[in-house]
Amino acid sequence: MTESQRNKVIFIGLIFIFTSIILMPNFVDHKKLPTWLASKKITLGLDLRGGSYFVLGVKSEEAVKSQLAQMAVSIAADLKKEGIIRAKQIDEKDLEIILLGERNIETVEKFIAQQFPNLIKSKVLPDGAKVKLIYTVNNAFVVQTKKDAVDQAIETVRNRVDFYGVAEPTIQRSGEDHIIVQLPSETNIEVVKKTIGSVAKLEFKLVYDPKKTSPEVSPVRLPGKTGGEYLLEDQTLMTGAAVEKASVDINPQTGEIEVLLRLNSSGRGTFDRITGANVNRQLAIILDNVVQSAPNINSRISGGSAVITGQFTREEARQLAIVLRSGALPAPLEFLETRTVGATLGRDSINQGILATIIGTIAVAIFFVIYYKKAGIIADVCVILNALILLAVLALFGATFTLPGIAGLALTVGMAVDANVLIYERMREELRKGVNVRAAIVAGFDKAHWTILDANLTTLLTGLILFSFGTGPIRGFAVTLSVGILTTLFTTLFVSRVIFDVMNVKNGKGELSI
Repeated sequence: MTESQRNKVIFIGLIFIFTSIILMPNFVDHKKLPTWLASKKITLGLDLRGGSYFVLGVKSEEAVKSQLAQMAVSIAADLKKEGIIRAKQIDEKDLEIILLGERNIETVEKFIAQQFPNLIKSKVLPDGAKVKLIYTVNNAFVVQTKKDAVDQAIETVRNRVDFYGVAEPTIQRSGEDHIIVQLPSETNIEVVKKTIGSVAKLEFKLVYDPKKTSPEVSPVRLPGKTGGEYLLEDQTLMTGAAVEKASVDINPQTGEIEVLLRLNSSGRGTFDRITGANVNRQLAIILDNVVQSAPNINSRISGGSAVITGQFTREEARQLAIVLRSGALPAPLEFLETRTVGATLGRDSINQGILATIIGTIAVAIFFVIYYKKAGIIADVCVILNALILLAVLALFGATFTLPGIAGLALTVGMAVDANVLIYERMREELRKGVNVRAAIVAGFDKAHWTILDANLTTLLTGLILFSFGTGPIRGFAVTLSVGILTTLFTTLFVSRVIFDVMNVKNGKGELSI
């Protein structure tokens, strides 16, 4: 054996040892392994473990309306001294500003041009002594806001799932405004939908008081959580963006379950200003257009905290705290598809898929030994090593193994078998021509090399396309197939040839059992 051959054998041995170590967590108790190794266990997909599968649609146009409403609040607050009576969002792309008269139009226009360049003035409408300015948001802002809404929705859903405690979830974008959510082992659909689908739009508004509310402010009616209706001022004074932390607590005096809010630095200043300016008035706390409570402001509150009450159960309070901590969704979500995969079905899928793969592999292995003799044993060893390396790579990079992934594994075995057949038939042709064993081995690998490479790289390109444009199970199949192609090339063109070269050196008779 030459030094080059010895180095190749050592390299293959190291690959086998590394593969065995990576796959160890799947066969050994995690507690006995280092943390970095225990985390390398192969992750099973939803179709194998059971769980919940959702396709969510993001109503991104609502995000544009929400952005306009926030602009209106900011404009009204900043230009109050300039004669603005009110500013509000009136439809998906338009914002209306009402001024006391024409004298401050130029100041308002200059301010908006500097602070809100995405707003374009479209109309100036006289209204008696007052003036209405209509601004329209530009298309670039609409497109970007909708895109950002989907991105933010993905992160918000992921945060809620993490807070909820689901292990190894899959959350990914699909198309322009769809989100796919897979929650392994979680089958309580209604609770999950309530947790991840709640918009959690938190608002603070003053209760309408004819004696204290400005006549220019319009009232709105919203239902109360415990029944009845509330008449509120339509202006939102503070939103859930001011919330830094939310937790569940029990009021020691009443025994009622509450949700405690801790406000961020901006929220603390805003809340201090709101409560200081509205002592002895009721401040309604609204979640998704339902008034949770409307406590009276007895004095200025500077501590940066607030309490939501509303006759919650502990589970309701927990879910509310989760969605408030993770932030409000930028736009409502619509559940377009919902389904569950039972754990029993998942186990059956695993057992049947593995059984089919094992039976197919054993049948091919027996055929190889019968048809190609000792060379068939080499092929069998390479096919088994190929499968082990494939599984180790999936575990190493945290890929999710799915039922289509098992199909990809079976296809990988088939591709490896095909490659070995090409090489062996080339060897047989050379031996029939009367060349020696060494020349037959070299010719077998060299002449089949480009054919194998061409076929596998074409399949690899197909796998990459499936991964780029597919979703869910298609991507699982594509990952397994693509990695399998690379491991097939390694074991067939490198490992197999090294074994043949070493055996040829040790075989002094110059024979090849094929």
